[in-house]
Parts: sequence; structure tokens; C-alpha cells
Amino acid sequence: MSDGLIFNNMPIVIDKWGKDETYDIYTVGSRVKDAYFSPKEPKDKCIKPDWRYLFKLSRSWCPWQFWGEIIAYRFGCIIGVDVPPAHIGLSKIYEENVDTYAALIEWFYDESKDIYITGEQIMVGLIEDFDTEKGKKHNLKTIRDFFEGYEKALNHWASVLTFDTLIGNTDRHQENWGIVLKNAKLISKGGGEIHPTPAPAFDNGTALCYEILEDDLDKFDSNKKIERYLTHRRARHHMKWSLDEDEQFSFYEFVKKFTIAFPQIRPIIAQHLGFTYRQVEEALVPLVGAVSDSTCKLTRKRLDFVLKLIFERKRILEETLEL
Repeated sequence: MSDGLIFNNMPIVIDKWGKDETYDIYTVGSRVKDAYFSPKEPKDKCIKPDWRYLFKLSRSWCPWQFWGEIIAYRFGCIIGVDVPPAHIGLSKIYEENVDTYAALIEWFYDESKDIYITGEQIMVGLIEDFDTEKGKKHNLKTIRDFFEGYEKALNHWASVLTFDTLIGNTDRHQENWGIVLKNAKLISKGGGEIHPTPAPAFDNGTALCYEILEDDLDKFDSNKKIERYLTHRRARHHMKWSLDEDEQFSFYEFVKKFTIAFPQIRPIIAQHLGFTYRQVEEALVPLVGAVSDSTCKLTRKRLDFVLKLIFERKRILEETLEL
């Protein structure tokens, strides 16, 4: 868990950044996103110089959705899970006469040195007739078998699945994980060693109750309604446990099944669950006043609801795992 974290709480204007015209070859996912290169001498300390960033917009019917990426990054920092840095992005020229807000997300590998292999590429290579559209055969056992003997990958999945459970992320599909082969491009040039590294937990926008309209937050006025939301049929990881297991387990039962199969990950999960309300609130409260636009600002009501759900999921997971 990280102490003394410092986050950028003001929008970062990208209008003078260079547009990445090659980005369409990387585009996956359902939300509109463009890519830009940061200045060689950025004025914001949180920005890496001359680096690709995604400018990831919200869906039109939930203009506050981009906050999910930013909240997920800060939350990941607090609980010790690797998540790509995400900041408040702003363009005054993306759309004429409109201030356009989006998540400004740091690209997670160096394309001049590294090679990225997507989870989908791995699944297609391992499973016959793998359905790349729906990912119905996407499962943890095949992933575990692929990484057999690689303890770092086992620990990584313990961290990511715990993180996804806490934020309610239902979208860790085969395109939302992968492996970075660090320095792989340098080998052909006669230098460096390849270091396979799991990609950070990227693409976290389909989480943190993004789909609940502002006016509907008040409908969750009882613990019973909140409990139902946290445990209903959609409260599931995207992947199945195994190819031959038809049952879709809840977030909590899935993680429990993982700890039974691999007891050595229990201390990792327990460590991630050691955060406090004060830590999370202090990291997120400054975002409430960061954007004044009424259509997409993060309200205190929504933030309080997000916090409540995180800590209720934490409680349910601890009870399920008997931690």
C-alpha cells in the first residue's frame, strides 16, 4: 500500500499535444478514444515526456463514465495494484464550442523496446474455435495453465481479480489483459534481455456503478437494495473458472475458488484488503470540485455511493474468504 501519494487534481489540456495518427491500428473496445503524444517538456509533473496517452471519452448516455478510469487508478495506487496512471483530460477543440472531458491514460509499454501480446492472442492460440467477439471460452484455468510455474503471473491474477471484485469490473475480457515482453525489440539489435511482465490492470471504465444515472442513486436507499446490486447475476467476472465449468460464479465465490486452488495467494489478497475508508476518501474527494460542467462532473453524491459500494464489496469478500 502506498503512502504519501500525490495526484493531479486539475484538468490537463491536450490541445497542443501531437495527435497520434497511427492509433486506429490499436483501437479496441466500445468507447471512443484517440491517442496523443505529450510534449517533450510537459508542465504537469504527472505526465511523462513525449509519451503516448489515450484520450478516452465516456459513452454519450453516461458522460460521467470517464471518472471510473481515474478513480480506478487512484484506488489501485492505494491498495497496491498496478493500474495505468489516469488523469482528467480536457480538450477545448475536440468538438466545436464544447469543453470535452475524458480520461487521459498513460500508455503502459514502450513501443520502441517492448512487444505486447494480448490475452486474446494467447486464448486463440490455446483454445480451438475461441470466440473473439463474446469470449465465451475465456477462462482462468487455461490462463493459469499457460503461466504454469510463473509465480509472478499467479500473484498478478490474485491482485487483478481482487481489484476487479472491489470496483465491480465485469469487463476483464480477453482484450483487457496481456503480457509485455520488455526489451524484446532490442534483442534483434544485439542488446538487452527479454522480461515477460503481465500488463497492468487497464480499461476499468465498465465498473464503479458507471451505469447508474445520477437521479437513480437515491433508489438505493436500503442495505437490502445495495446487497442485491452487489450480488446480482451481473456481479461476475467476465471469465469463467474453466472450460468444463458452466456455472458463472459471483465475484466473491470466484476469488474464493482461486484461493482454495492456490492457498499461497491468500496473504496477497489480504494485503490488498488492508486499506481504510480515510485513505480512499482523501484520494478521491479532490475530484469532486475538479470539473464544474454539470453534465459530467463528479458529484459528492456519486462519490459517496462509489465509496459505499467499494467498502461493501470489501466486507463481502472478507466474509467469503474468512479473512
